[in-house]
Amino acid sequence: MSRFLSSFPVIDSGVTNPSDKWILSELDKLVKECKKGYEEYNFFIPAIAIREFTWNVFAAHYIEMVKARAYGINFSDEERDGAIFTLHKTLATILKLLAPITPFITEHLWKILYSNESIHKEKQVDVENIEEQTEITKQISEFNSKVWNEKKSQNLSLKDSIKIEIPEILKPFEKDLKSMHNLLD
Repeated sequence: MSRFLSSFPVIDSGVTNPSDKWILSELDKLVKECKKGYEEYNFFIPAIAIREFTWNVFAAHYIEMVKARAYGINFSDEERDGAIFTLHKTLATILKLLAPITPFITEHLWKILYSNESIHKEKQVDVENIEEQTEITKQISEFNSKVWNEKKSQNLSLKDSIKIEIPEILKPFEKDLKSMHNLLD
């Protein structure tokens, strides 16, 4: 994941689309959960929450949804920059949240990707109180699984085209989902 993001320049701001806003709301939820665990000196809570978010939400769904957009394939520069901004904001936050638990690897990655200054001197991550979109997370996960299972049942590669209707609730994410799954109209 860090290697993938290292291929994109760090962008300080960007215009976010619904996919970006969704992952940022999930990230905000993660920050709240981690802060609670750290305040209680229960490092198990942030460790499990960060792992769950990083692998089962961020990597499995968001990164896959925005890959084409981050590369600028059939997307405008503004859309591309929104994806890159969100990818870096999310990874930087994950690294800050992980730093108390895994200080050496987070320090190494931070210095490679973001700054020569120590991650341990960075300002703490703030909760942004972004509206939670928990139902969307479930819907995206279920839709992606449906597409992957359908392709598997038809002996198709994940890159192959397929025609599947996007549910109404996921219409704001349509462009990213079509790009991710190579969906036909």
